[in-house]
Amino acid sequence: MPPIHPADSSAIRPGWQYAAAAVIVSATAGLGILLRAHLTTIDMAMLLLLAVVFVASRLRPGPALAAAVLSIFAFDFAFVPPFYTLHVSDTAYLLTFAVMLVVATTMSRLTARIRADALDADARARAAVMVSALTQDLAGAASPADILDVAARHIGVIAGGGTTIHLYERAADGEAVLPSTGALADAATHIVATWAARAGQPAGPGTGRFEDAGVLIVPLASDAEPAGVAVAVLPAQRAAISPADTEVLTALGRQVAAALDRHALDARHEAARVEIEGERLRTALLSSLSHDLRTPLASIEGAASTLLQAAALPHADRRELAETILAESRRMTSLVTNLLNMVRVEAGSLAVKREWQPLEESLGVALLRLDETLHHYPVTVALPPDLPLVPVDELLIEQVFINLLENAAQHCPSGTPITVSAALRDDAVEVTVADRGPGIVPGSEDAIFEKFHRGPASPDNHPAGAGLGLTICRGIITAHGGRIWADSSDGSGAAFHFTLPLAGLPAAGVPAEAAESAAAGKS
Repeated sequence: MPPIHPADSSAIRPGWQYAAAAVIVSATAGLGILLRAHLTTIDMAMLLLLAVVFVASRLRPGPALAAAVLSIFAFDFAFVPPFYTLHVSDTAYLLTFAVMLVVATTMSRLTARIRADALDADARARAAVMVSALTQDLAGAASPADILDVAARHIGVIAGGGTTIHLYERAADGEAVLPSTGALADAATHIVATWAARAGQPAGPGTGRFEDAGVLIVPLASDAEPAGVAVAVLPAQRAAISPADTEVLTALGRQVAAALDRHALDARHEAARVEIEGERLRTALLSSLSHDLRTPLASIEGAASTLLQAAALPHADRRELAETILAESRRMTSLVTNLLNMVRVEAGSLAVKREWQPLEESLGVALLRLDETLHHYPVTVALPPDLPLVPVDELLIEQVFINLLENAAQHCPSGTPITVSAALRDDAVEVTVADRGPGIVPGSEDAIFEKFHRGPASPDNHPAGAGLGLTICRGIITAHGGRIWADSSDGSGAAFHFTLPLAGLPAAGVPAEAAESAAAGKS
């Protein structure tokens, strides 16, 4: 967008404008002399008056007034008989001369005002276009750096030279000051920039303030507080800027400062939201920890107290108490592990170390660890023999299997069969953990993956856990680049599905026969 410099004839030097007015009136008088035999005196007066109106519509009021006076003398000299003599003292024409002067002067002022209003309207329209373009670009700025780039580009277009942005910095005593670097390294420029920032007005050539500054200073100041300044170096062929440019630059500076304020406010709101969410999570975790650990701790304490106080217990009773302590300890370990994993998921610090390996290894370890929990649940594993290797973090996928199998055991009555199956789907392996229990409450297929969501536990099992198991599963699977979901059919239980992408070929460390198996399975 070009700078706002109305390129009309009013930009011509005053001397040339007076000469142009004289030429126009002289040419009109010459034409009238040629047509004098066919025109009346009134016709010639109107012709000269038309020339004055034309001059007034194109040039400044001074040349227009001069054209009016010159047209009166031309009319008196060339068109009032006897020709080529002056009749200024002739009272018969004094009223005509006066009327011509008044009409010419009035028309000059009116046309000059109309022209000024038109130029002002044009300047304002172009200014609105520039501000709108800046607003649109600022809307797409995602960071303060992007905002400053947009500001430098738009202000540079109007100023016609290179532009740099300098924001306030905090001094050692905490006071906000402009930096003394770059264009502001010069002491004089720094003083002008400080004044412009605090006053909220541009300074430099053409602004009426610090005309000898050598650079144009545009403040970035909103209604809140100054944000900084833009320093534009005017090109040699443009020693100053127009008043219209000054107004536009002031508006642009306010827009940029407002955009910086909005971004800072959004950042503070986001930081506050994260802090509140973190505090809420910590409170919920502590509440869940204190609530869910109370039962296993009480069981362990009771069993240990009985062992200490009753030294002559039968072997079977002692074994039962020891198994209770072991089972409740494992339950506590599972709860703490889930809580720690939840913290890692929420903090975004869940590190995934993928290695190509058979899926049955993670599943086998999970089944061994859940031997006591799944003692009364027949588990069927249906993994196809040609299932390829998968790039996974063995410990994390093992935790996914543990959480899904524990979830099935918690919500299904004893004796409910559980099936773990897998199949190749395009470039991923889809794993399904299904049971024949009561299923999922309709409409809660997504809610069950939210933090602290607890479903109803089976009456003959322990109460439901902290409500973090499925949330952790979602975090782990998402970190692997896959997705997890659940579905349920009436009378057929619940099924949890998750995918593990087969990204790339097996690493060089994978044995040749395993690599061939993975490649064959993927194909």
